[in-house]
Amino acid sequence: MDLYDILVFRLFADWAWGGEPSDDVSPEICLDSIPFLSRACFAGLLVKGVGIMIILGACLNKAPIIRNIIKTHSVAGLSTGAVYGEVIMYSNAAFYGVLRGNPFTAYGENAAITIQTLATILLIWKYRNPTVPFSQKIAAAAVFLVYIFVSFSVLTPEQYPFLLTANLPVLIYSRGLQIMETFRVKHTGSNSLVTVGMNLVGSVIRIITTTQEIGWDIAMLRGYFLSATLNIVIVTQFLVFKNNTAKFRESLKAKKAD
Repeated sequence: MDLYDILVFRLFADWAWGGEPSDDVSPEICLDSIPFLSRACFAGLLVKGVGIMIILGACLNKAPIIRNIIKTHSVAGLSTGAVYGEVIMYSNAAFYGVLRGNPFTAYGENAAITIQTLATILLIWKYRNPTVPFSQKIAAAAVFLVYIFVSFSVLTPEQYPFLLTANLPVLIYSRGLQIMETFRVKHTGSNSLVTVGMNLVGSVIRIITTTQEIGWDIAMLRGYFLSATLNIVIVTQFLVFKNNTAKFRESLKAKKAD
């Protein structure tokens, strides 16, 4: 019996190699070459594995920031506008992947980070704007739900790339506001170097995996290149304002002790 005739192996093979455009790669070909995978089969499996690792890492992307906020009861150093922009940015990337029918391993991290960013907004409302009327919060949620409806029900396939094109100014706005906020307060506050570092590494890796899994999708790749560039600037700020950030966090501890 061939391995491809066994259900569990067939499901695995279809997931790993079923979408490969090359005639040299197919579930049957790659299963037949186990354990000595051909170069093309090994590359496809490696890309899938990296995609899964990125998604797993993304599930903890905002965890350091959320932990810092809960620990210090402060959202100092975080730009509210930047976080709002991130919701749109990561949502658009996730919507684009779903609408285009791309493999989940090519966009899944965007869905995971969207959920965490929404949680961050709730914390910002709690610690920065605790008096925001409930009606305004409901309105914000309603606008987001309408945005989801429009994205999935109104856009045509020819318009799907607009989601990622719109991400370019949103990315510049979001990251730019955070960069400006850090320069203004001269510390990184509740931000996390781990999170920014993950974003930077993820952008670089996504450039590689996108070309392998999807091809030269310019709408996706230009966003990853821009994201990597802006994240380099933010990482540099962590290094420049490292001492100021340490002093700021010590002052928060002292206030809590009092």
